[in-house]
Amino acid sequence: MDFIVGPVTDIFSTLPVGYLPKWLLFTSALGIFNSIQNFCTMSLTKRVYSGHPEQVTPLSARLFATWTWSVSMIRIYAAFHLQHRFMYDLGLWTYVIALTHYAGEVFVFGGCKLNGPVLSPFCVAVTSLIWMIQVKDEYVKFI
Repeated sequence: MDFIVGPVTDIFSTLPVGYLPKWLLFTSALGIFNSIQNFCTMSLTKRVYSGHPEQVTPLSARLFATWTWSVSMIRIYAAFHLQHRFMYDLGLWTYVIALTHYAGEVFVFGGCKLNGPVLSPFCVAVTSLIWMIQVKDEYVKFI
């Protein structure tokens, strides 16, 4: 077991201090889970897009999975490199994009209803954006 714990501990020891890097990794892990489930089934995705579940197709689910996986990878890199403004900004923009997507689906396109399944990503995006804007000067050291 030490052959796994040692390298993982070494990797996580390079994270910047504070809860924000851990939060970015946590939301990345949730995103990766969401990507995997989108590749495997559309049942959870149809719950999120309950305004028009008939529009959720295997192709749209795979596309959403790929988009979510990409965003998760950006957040992982950002978590380890928050001291660089460009990585911090990229991490922040992933939440802006997510919030824009879900707000558009709720308020413009009607693909999502304002219910439990869509409130989760909504709350994560809003909380993350507020948090990242507030603590930016604590993390960013290099422009």
